[in-house]
Amino acid sequence: WGQVQWHYLHIEAPDWIVANTLLPHSQTSWNFSGASAENLSRFFLAAGVPLETVERWLKDTRAIISGPDATTVFPDVEDVVNLGMATRCAIYQELAKSPLNEYFANPIYILDRNVDEWIGLRKVRPEIKALITKLAYQRGEVLCFSDLSVLMHYAKGDAEARDLAKLGTRKRAIMAYLHVTQADDIEKLESYWSAAYRRKDVLPILESVAQLPDGGRVGLSHLMTAQARKLIYTYPTLDLATAGRLPDCHWTTFNYFSYHPQNIYLDLRLAANRLMEGYDKVAPPYRYGDALVFLNKDGDAIHSCVYLCDELVFTKNGESISAPWIISEIQDVRRLYSHLGFGGLQGYRRRWEQEER
Repeated sequence: WGQVQWHYLHIEAPDWIVANTLLPHSQTSWNFSGASAENLSRFFLAAGVPLETVERWLKDTRAIISGPDATTVFPDVEDVVNLGMATRCAIYQELAKSPLNEYFANPIYILDRNVDEWIGLRKVRPEIKALITKLAYQRGEVLCFSDLSVLMHYAKGDAEARDLAKLGTRKRAIMAYLHVTQADDIEKLESYWSAAYRRKDVLPILESVAQLPDGGRVGLSHLMTAQARKLIYTYPTLDLATAGRLPDCHWTTFNYFSYHPQNIYLDLRLAANRLMEGYDKVAPPYRYGDALVFLNKDGDAIHSCVYLCDELVFTKNGESISAPWIISEIQDVRRLYSHLGFGGLQGYRRRWEQEER
């Protein structure tokens, strides 16, 4: 694939997307599906919540709502902030099991080593940064944050509330370049990046860069397919939900080589059929365009993405509106799904010959 150079960057959803997104309520709510007050009492005590706090949560009619499908607890902000780390992890792990708890089932993932590194030079009040650091917790191999409601409570106004919601879409990505010189084997580069000359639209840019006196570099995104070039480093907009769902990882993987994306791959069954009928299993080393499927310990697919080169993949990590299309390292994608029990990685290669007959 040639000489690839890359560095990290952090991207956030544009203001106009945030402006059209509902902000979370400043009151934290925890939904426990099918749980009775008695069961919750035992659970909270086992998680390390003080008895007086549990009694207050479950006996105050203003702090709990019991329904046929779920029991909802409304803890005070101070209660949430003062949770011990082990207690927080235990409660949030349980909350993540229900889609009713949006920011716990799909937390803000921080792939960086700490909150300071994640925020970087971005403008955030020191008090807010300290609060995020205190409330961040470990889930699998990744640092997570779920308490956007708490941030809304401490926001000084509408503008800061929306800015903090925008911060919640912040994701670490990779900006990668292919460095080309006259010493490179241009024919091999062209064969690799054109998927064995099946995508000849990338050839002009490679040839042009190779002819520069001192060589040059081209962004990896310019060597990707038209569909990927349109999506890379962007966040999904609601107009993409015409099929009732936003694009996810499988939609992204199986539409990679499609000029007009097919929404049938939003159906996991049809995406699996596409994999079985149109791809062959392959072992490393992987090639450009290979579909990589991450499996749990039961052998079920939990994620898929597209291999580019040098352990870099094109991926969309989740279906939510806060999950952009990015270039990422394979090891970072694996870390994101480690809490589901990583069982292995299987590569698949498209059966081009079958389609070309």
